[in-house]
Amino acid sequence: MAPLPPLATVAELETWLQVEAGTAPQGAAALALDVASGLVRGEARCPFTERESTASLPVVDGRITPAGPVLDVLSVTVAGEVLPASQWSLEDGTVTLAAHVLRSYPRRATVQWRHGYTQIPADVKGIVLDAVARAIVNPRYLRQESTGQRALTFATESFTVSLSEIEKDKLQRYRPGARLGPMGRISGGSRVW
Repeated sequence: MAPLPPLATVAELETWLQVEAGTAPQGAAALALDVASGLVRGEARCPFTERESTASLPVVDGRITPAGPVLDVLSVTVAGEVLPASQWSLEDGTVTLAAHVLRSYPRRATVQWRHGYTQIPADVKGIVLDAVARAIVNPRYLRQESTGQRALTFATESFTVSLSEIEKDKLQRYRPGARLGPMGRISGGSRVW
């Protein structure tokens, strides 16, 4: 599998840092974006790309819940028979089987679906840009810098391209099986495009 592209571009980083286009150290910025993107993907356990999966999933109360976000369901197979689209429906990421299909009491169904992200979520992009900005703004990893009457103190997170605990917490919602409710996270084979 080819490496995934960074979750943000150097141009977006320059806008984030409020510097003129082309003034960021291009090589260092590109590498830092790649590293930060890997950290974010690893913490979230999500590639943030569109992908296609096929899996045998449980049928509970006539419903099947594939991993999401679900973009489209390509096929549903029950007891070795591919069901026509008229025998199931997709709503809010859940496949509901028609009543007559449920008469055979299926416990599992094989579902082929497209899921993931067609665009990088804004909060994820912001986390990547923040992590890189901390490293780019303080490339010599200084704790404190003074120039005349001006003194600047850096937080310890700015010493490398890393994720803060708050950023890690924000990425929990993207983990497989995580569902968001009104109060936050509720617990609950793919190919990358």
